[in-house]
Amino acid sequence: MGENQARIPIRIKVADVGEAPGELNRLTAPLTVGDILKALPINGRTVPAQGCISIILGWKRGVEKPVSQVEAGTIAFWPRAGSLCIYPEATKTYGPVNKVGRVTGNLSIFKNLKSGSRIIIVAENYTYYT
Repeated sequence: MGENQARIPIRIKVADVGEAPGELNRLTAPLTVGDILKALPINGRTVPAQGCISIILGWKRGVEKPVSQVEAGTIAFWPRAGSLCIYPEATKTYGPVNKVGRVTGNLSIFKNLKSGSRIIIVAENYTYYT
């Protein structure tokens, strides 16, 4: 799989706040990214957590190439909470996470988000296979 095929452009929309471009990367956690692609569009509510904005998905999935330190803009799946997390700043994570992508612009919209903000994640120009 080439680098271009591994990266899937996404758009993250936060109601009444703004939107940010991003990408999922199949090379970092292929099984987890595959599950996320099958679930798109994701429509949820934000839950501020330690160092991140969390979207509770309620999925059961184990660790996959886990990391415990992330850069600003990292998008990761936190297996222990069944949540997708967006990290506005570089941080040590609360537990092992599966790095699945990154926010590529407008990261500031994720700082100081209130709990319960509507968040929608969609893939851009992606062909869904079932």
